[in-house]
Amino acid sequence: MLKPLTLLTLACASSYANAAPSDLVGVWQGTLGKTAITACFNAAPDSNGSYYYQRFLTPIQLTREKAGEPWAEAGKTGFWQLDAPQGDTLAGTWSKAAGGTPLPLALTRSSAEGCGGDAYNAPMEAAPLPVKVEKETFGEHAYQVRTQGAQVTLKLEGDGPAIRKINQHLARLAVSSEGQQAFFSERREYLGRSGSADTSEISVAPTYWSSQWITVRFYRWTAGYGRGGISWGLHTWNLQTGESVDPWTWIGARFEWYSPYSGHVSLPKAFASWLQTQSTADSDCPGVASYDSYDLSFDAQGMRLANQPSGDGCDVDVTFSWKQVEPLLSPQGRAALPSLQVP
Repeated sequence: MLKPLTLLTLACASSYANAAPSDLVGVWQGTLGKTAITACFNAAPDSNGSYYYQRFLTPIQLTREKAGEPWAEAGKTGFWQLDAPQGDTLAGTWSKAAGGTPLPLALTRSSAEGCGGDAYNAPMEAAPLPVKVEKETFGEHAYQVRTQGAQVTLKLEGDGPAIRKINQHLARLAVSSEGQQAFFSERREYLGRSGSADTSEISVAPTYWSSQWITVRFYRWTAGYGRGGISWGLHTWNLQTGESVDPWTWIGARFEWYSPYSGHVSLPKAFASWLQTQSTADSDCPGVASYDSYDLSFDAQGMRLANQPSGDGCDVDVTFSWKQVEPLLSPQGRAALPSLQVP
């Protein structure tokens, strides 16, 4: 889950007050009740800590408001009351709620590294990442999303050559150029900063689905980069053939992909000139055809051209009927027009 840059700045500013005592810093192994766990605490000026059950290897953040208070798990799912460390030995209790029935904590320091180092992360990275599968619908259409680290795979329900072909392409797109190593690097960075396991927010979901066409948006918000870390890309397939289709070819252009989440297109001169005649000029804004990045989407009624909004009041978001754009369509667009107009 992403933590925007503004929040990270606040978290880092407060970390000085919440920092773990120097004698607690390091990686600790032992038991919570009878269950084997690994815990870690960061040195000042970083803050807080983390732990995972060795059976599950899913990190849980530990924080506290003041020295001497219990450490609280993320979501208040448990509370740790720790005694002062005796060298490399640490004891305390865990309870589900503050003041609840305690379970003993018995830990031994195995490394002086904080939460971002190998001692804490290597066991998690050596094991297969957990998989989450969610069943979703878009109107009457069913699909599922499989998430494993940075790989988020959408799969259409159903069978047939076209569906299988689209699913194969969706699976290939899920393996981004950054790969799982970026997921591990981000997780290490945020574990070392605050004990949280923040990583980039990635989602894959349909935005349009008719009997003939499907468009899927690949969205990424890179951890720690604020608004500037947001990118997305729209990918379209012909449901009758299973072929990937670039809607920009319908107006004589071609989209150049950098990754599944971003790319570039140059507006054809004829379309750019026509577009300028369809909008009112604003002296405080660039021309509607002056941007480097656009989304081109469509439905049975027509096409929509938009850029990624920046909040400056100059965003492009215009819609045209198929009748309006028909004179501008390329041979590919004219051939596809009958199926585009089918809901």
